[in-house]
Amino acid sequence: MLDVANPLWNPWAHASETLALYRRRCRQEAEEMTCAAQVAEILAARVTPGETLLDAGCGGGYYYWSFHKRQVPIVYFGLDYTPEMIALARSELCPRAGLPPERFLLGAIENLQGVFDNVLCFNVLTNSPHYARPLERLLHCTRKRLVLRESLGDTLCIRYVPDPYLDPGWRHLRTYFNTYPLSEVVAFIESYGFRVTRFPDWRTRDGVEMVVDVPHFWRILLAERREEVPCRA
Repeated sequence: MLDVANPLWNPWAHASETLALYRRRCRQEAEEMTCAAQVAEILAARVTPGETLLDAGCGGGYYYWSFHKRQVPIVYFGLDYTPEMIALARSELCPRAGLPPERFLLGAIENLQGVFDNVLCFNVLTNSPHYARPLERLLHCTRKRLVLRESLGDTLCIRYVPDPYLDPGWRHLRTYFNTYPLSEVVAFIESYGFRVTRFPDWRTRDGVEMVVDVPHFWRILLAERREEVPCRA
């Protein structure tokens, strides 16, 4: 059984405004995210009909709509370790998108099993203790290509600080807001048998964005598996 987040330390279980925003996105009542549009455009030119895609750290699964809007022929799956997020995807997105609820998996990236043609992981590892273990698991579970968007800069910066935007009574919870060395992450991905292409981030133009009062350096990487390297789940 995959691990799930403990609400005693999981900030996503105590962010009602964020959950409300995700609900609107599931219902297509909020503007499409720029990064969701960009990853759909990146993969639209590369996937073939019937390929699977795992959205790792999917939240409510609303990235699905960006692929649907562009008629990208993928079979969409989601994974998140926050029960409230998976419940949101199953109750709000699935009926509207016509997706089976079992496509959304509750669990931690580090314990993921199985193989997917494509893996999407956007704005997730930045909020993890470190990128290496979850990214390694995702690479092992990627058959063809992985698209990553995280805060990547020149040097490592680990931040573990209280989040003042959580619900009252929970603002003492600390959250990771990390920036990882871009060159190190690229080398790490390449060491698992992938070639890496970098795409300028549409939203920030590879600049700096303040998120929860913390600077983020969003960078997008496309990792494509070299044919001679077998996939190992």
